[in-house]
Amino acid sequence: MLTKLYFDILREIIYQNTGIIFDDKKKYFIENRVKEHMEELGLSSLKEYIYRLKTDRKTIKEFISKITVNETYFYREYYHLRALAKLVQSENHPLPVKVLSIPCSTGEEPYSIAIVLNEVLEDTNKFEIVGVDIDIHAIKKAREGLYGKRSVSKLPSQYLEKYFNQVEEEKWMIKDFIKRRVKFYEGNILDRFFVKGLGKFHYVFCKNLLIYFDEKARTQAINNLYDVLMDGGFLFLGHAESISRSSSLFEPVKVEDTIVYKKVSEEEEDEW
Repeated sequence: MLTKLYFDILREIIYQNTGIIFDDKKKYFIENRVKEHMEELGLSSLKEYIYRLKTDRKTIKEFISKITVNETYFYREYYHLRALAKLVQSENHPLPVKVLSIPCSTGEEPYSIAIVLNEVLEDTNKFEIVGVDIDIHAIKKAREGLYGKRSVSKLPSQYLEKYFNQVEEEKWMIKDFIKRRVKFYEGNILDRFFVKGLGKFHYVFCKNLLIYFDEKARTQAINNLYDVLMDGGFLFLGHAESISRSSSLFEPVKVEDTIVYKKVSEEEEDEW
């Protein structure tokens, strides 16, 4: 059993490395992940394990992988993809259209975006997508592009056939022509220099992450996303998330049946 002291130490390590807050209700979850990780490392001392977390990057990356959630599938929250398609058709951005998915988990979201953009633009050279996640194992799977039945269950059958090769009875591999349009990187949304180094984007998808942050981390994340969006670019958040009360950097805009957030240009912000 984790004592309160060790639980608090582990929570602080998680926060310092991810910005994610774990409340007391998550003690059992963290306890199980720690036990599993210690067994894999051949450690019996919790004190030694915490020392490893603080001093060894490989160990902390593996731990982060164990405590982050990668619940996703193709065409999740499809209304966002419909909104993206409408915006791309109406905004007349200079090509290629650039999209960032952060966190991208195991790749289902950025590949879904690639499928939609290919359908709208009818040319893979007209878009570029970047996927970022803090979980190194999720990034490895995303780069591989191999998915099971549950991941592809919401895809229309014609898209499954067009964009995937079935390699086993219930395994599908994303085809190379679409895989080449998506680049994946391990990284932290709170690392300003890393995020700025990704370049500029017309659209950013950052869904179901800000709800795990405290106000300080949330503000840092929003500022970093503002920096990488082009003027007039759009931010997509999860259905339970909103930044209207915490940021004047974005203007809420209704597109189709959902709300997205348009970047307020630096000139407009200065006028305020």
